[in-house]
Amino acid sequence: MIRSTLLTLVFCWPFILNARQQPGDTTAPPPPKGLINRVIFYLKHTHEEKKHKRFDCSIIGGPYYAPETSLGIVLMAAAQYKTQPHDSLLGMSNASIYGSASLTGFYGIGISSNTIFPKDKFRLFGKASFSSLPDKYWGIGYESADDKDNYTKYTLLTSKISADLSMKIVRLFYGGIGVSVSNNSASKVDTAAGHPVMPTKNVLGFGIGPFLIYDSRDFLFNAYRGIFARLAYKYFPSFLGNQSVFSAWELQFDSYLPVWNKCILATDVFAETKQGEVPWALMSLLGGANRLRGYYEGRFRDKSQVALQAELRQKVFGRNGVVAWIAAGNIFPELSQFALNQTLISYGIGYRWEFKRRINLRLDYGIGKDQSGFYFGINEVF
Repeated sequence: MIRSTLLTLVFCWPFILNARQQPGDTTAPPPPKGLINRVIFYLKHTHEEKKHKRFDCSIIGGPYYAPETSLGIVLMAAAQYKTQPHDSLLGMSNASIYGSASLTGFYGIGISSNTIFPKDKFRLFGKASFSSLPDKYWGIGYESADDKDNYTKYTLLTSKISADLSMKIVRLFYGGIGVSVSNNSASKVDTAAGHPVMPTKNVLGFGIGPFLIYDSRDFLFNAYRGIFARLAYKYFPSFLGNQSVFSAWELQFDSYLPVWNKCILATDVFAETKQGEVPWALMSLLGGANRLRGYYEGRFRDKSQVALQAELRQKVFGRNGVVAWIAAGNIFPELSQFALNQTLISYGIGYRWEFKRRINLRLDYGIGKDQSGFYFGINEVF
């Protein structure tokens, strides 16, 4: 843990060193000589708006640490663009791609994009990823995962692709269709006596369904004010290749409120419930880098979840910022079995560095009741 922290500090020191540049200065001097000086110069100017470029892309990489993957290295690229460059009212579109590998044998690649079409009549959000992860399986339900040391080791090979296409209905309301495909394969399963074992090894999930969105955020990827609300339904029928037929409802409500100078209070409420024969690999998960940071992602899984988190985001100086949050969440098979005494709590602090204009790199440390972990990523959690 200490080793990963030191490596991350080594990775972040150029950000802190060069954060005190003047905010209004967008004219970059010629690159200096020498490799190290060029790297520092590059990092210093990645966030500046390049109006002469229709597609503004920057690349960064370094070591990271996460509870699920241990110590590793990641290379990321992030880009901003407009589908109609001369429309000053049109929001920025965003795309990012990453590749990573760790000491445990994990490796993965992924890409995501959020495109706002001219006049904001249509929006397209897409994600695709492939990974091989030495994983842990505790079983299904709160009781199965309560003992953090009672798990089965295995390797999870996952391929995912999803897309949400929405159309503006009226003003801030959007409606559309979402499609997701997930193929999960378990191998090298440790079948030692007394440990939980997943009921099937291979799981395909192919779902499609409608969604409705209300979005008043001032910026999609790092909002300072506004509300984002999404209600979605997805069906996983047999004619799409699903061995298990089930459906899913999802509700998300995020709000962003300025509280004092350069400080934002961001809140996130998320609820998900699935009905039918839900496979183990497609259960609702708590933990990981997005909700209940500090808990191993996938340790707590069931058909339904409710999670809440509140985060204070404070800009400190230049391109540097800090955050502090607290979160709570529950998993349960159905609403009638919701138990308040099974609520999981996590809290933590984080560091933010503005990699591109209002696009942050984040380093978080989350703490749960019996676990903790560091997380490194791009864009805010919500």
